Amino acid sequence: MIKVGSMVQSEYTHNGKKGNIGIVLKIADPYTANHQSAPVYVARVFYPKTRTSGWVDLNDMKVVA
Repeated sequence: MIKVGSMVQSEYTHNGKKGNIGIVLKIADPYTANHQSAPVYVARVFYPKTRTSGWVDLNDMKVVA
């Protein structure tokens, strides 16, 4: 289960490399996009390696620690 403070990593790979590890700062309220029936969960994630943050879809992330 992903919660604030969890370390997460993208499940996608790029050129054989795994995604950056980030820390969840905030989880937004779920919303429905494009008239989908399933709600979309997004979170604000901070990446210490690049010192950037951004919004990510939680369905594409896995908990590392």
